Amino acid sequence: MSTSNLAVHARLERPYRELLTLAAPLVAVSASRILMSFVDVAMVARLGTDALAAISPAAFLVWIFIWAGMGIASSAQTFAAQADGRCEPERGAEYTWQTIYFALPAALAAALIAAALPTVYHWIGAIGGQTPAVLQAQAAYAVVTIWSLVPAVAAAGLEGFFNGVKRPGVTLIASLVSLGVNVLFNWLLIFGPTLALPALGPLPAWSVTFPAWGIWGAGLATVIGWWSRLAVLLAVFVGPGFNARFRTRHALAVRWRAIADILRIGVPMAAMGVLELGSWVVFLNLIAPRFGTAALAATNIAMQYTHVAFMPAVGIGLALCSQVGFAVGARRPDEAAYRARVALHLNMAYMGLAGLALFLARGPLLRVMSSDADVLAIGGWIMLWVALYQVFDAMGITFIFALRGAGDTRVPALLNGACCWSLFVGGGWLLAEFAPQFGIHGPWLMAVGYLTLLGLLVAWRFQSGAWRTMHVFSGAAPVETAAAPEPDVARLPAPAAATAAQQPV
Repeated sequence: MSTSNLAVHARLERPYRELLTLAAPLVAVSASRILMSFVDVAMVARLGTDALAAISPAAFLVWIFIWAGMGIASSAQTFAAQADGRCEPERGAEYTWQTIYFALPAALAAALIAAALPTVYHWIGAIGGQTPAVLQAQAAYAVVTIWSLVPAVAAAGLEGFFNGVKRPGVTLIASLVSLGVNVLFNWLLIFGPTLALPALGPLPAWSVTFPAWGIWGAGLATVIGWWSRLAVLLAVFVGPGFNARFRTRHALAVRWRAIADILRIGVPMAAMGVLELGSWVVFLNLIAPRFGTAALAATNIAMQYTHVAFMPAVGIGLALCSQVGFAVGARRPDEAAYRARVALHLNMAYMGLAGLALFLARGPLLRVMSSDADVLAIGGWIMLWVALYQVFDAMGITFIFALRGAGDTRVPALLNGACCWSLFVGGGWLLAEFAPQFGIHGPWLMAVGYLTLLGLLVAWRFQSGAWRTMHVFSGAAPVETAAAPEPDVARLPAPAAATAAQQPV
């Protein structure tokens, strides 16, 4: 047996270890992104219940626009992974540059949205019933945070590239830098501390007092954090190491055919994120406020914890997306299917335990964020609803990322949009309107139904096998003309293992 075949067979015995090794830095990346929001909420909570009730609805509204751009740009992961599997690594860099260019129109979009937000919040206040103090805090945070759109879109394309070519460590470093910058500037710009140094010999005493901008300062700190993230990613992307293999400095030209491919794959991804975030914006701004500030604050706390809980599953999903993309690019669909099953086992086991932990530790977790008795009482029940959907959310996360790696994004986006807007938004509004005696718990039960149904539907889509016939590159040379890469397989079922073993090495 050849040395390369020995290496392949050695990998057959450790598919879970392979996935976890690749996913570990991506879990940390997901953690840093969620922690950036979590830190904002935790630090803003010190400003009072009004600010705590305001920050999550404002953040979700802003993220609708940010994700519209990031969702398109993050499709770079699919193209980079499949290009790597096809032994065309430079093509991944070419497509990544096209996604970076989406940040240019994003600057114009950010300016227009910032100008429109005061009017939007006037309308939200008229319909949603928030108190003037909460509404003012939401507007202050959103108007500045929307400027994260520009660096976030460019960073999403670069992160997609690094994740797609299985170099998630770069993304992790950039994320940690961004998180540290965000925490630092949150402290400086929310609370306005005075920093001082005493006189040191010939050096005079020095001090500076930062402005205490409150929730507006938290938004500005988020923007600064995203720019630091982009700076790290771009520096590594054009550095000598990646340029040597991927020719990242030689793929700068605008490629309209590549942009068309990106839009074909990325627009459904963006639509999925926009529709999902939009449903939560409606929930947080137009449904939850009907039940009072305490219910809205408790909802915000529960959402922060559920975000922290599912970040490892998202990290595994991102790793799976790269594995599936590489396998599909290398013409090994059976390997892609097996990779998805391995990820499903891990995610369902983890999120089942996470849901149990959220429920059992709900009291202490809630008290970290608030001491308000009403918030704690309502939040205890909301944490139960959050715990109930964890396993099905794991199923949805796994198969959505698997389908994304194969380039199947349109149908999952339609399924997600239909579920969240019919069950969650429609059902939640009907219960709030016609069965208000259930309180905030009626709409939250609709959230459980939405995520449960979505998990089952995307599992059905993956099992249908429609993704096996999809192609992400248009006008490409036949894939058979490329040199076949060394198989990168896990322990496959016998027919799939035989197919992989027949591939030339």
